Amino acid sequence: MKKLPVSRKVYADISERINTSLSHAPQSAAEAMRIVEAYLDGTTAESSDPVALLAFNMIKVELDRAMLRSARARQRAQERKNAPAGPKKLTPEEIVEKLLSQLTPEDFEEVTPPTPPLPPTRRERREAARARKQRWKSLTQRP
Repeated sequence: MKKLPVSRKVYADISERINTSLSHAPQSAAEAMRIVEAYLDGTTAESSDPVALLAFNMIKVELDRAMLRSARARQRAQERKNAPAGPKKLTPEEIVEKLLSQLTPEDFEEVTPPTPPLPPTRRERREAARARKQRWKSLTQRP
């Protein structure tokens, strides 16, 4: 099949619709397909069959839209193909290796683990308990 300005799916759909709608007149269906193929090639085809011309004129707008859509899709595909390659994706191992290669011994400092705080002594615990303990209020004093 030669390269068409529309997708194969659109061409198959148009062909099926013409053949289905003109199934009662196979000569008209063949003539309509000849006109469609000539239009897709960019030439004008003359025909004396009014039924084939009617069928072609009914789908001509659809063919124009499909041709424009296919041209834009081909342009985008060409741009993607010619676009410069993006940055290479690194694996986690490569990222770690790259980061470690940039470090120097001066970047590291010796870290001592923090010592856990000592528990309070018996004296400190008793003082804390006395501070929490509520005292009795005098019943004779009035505020």
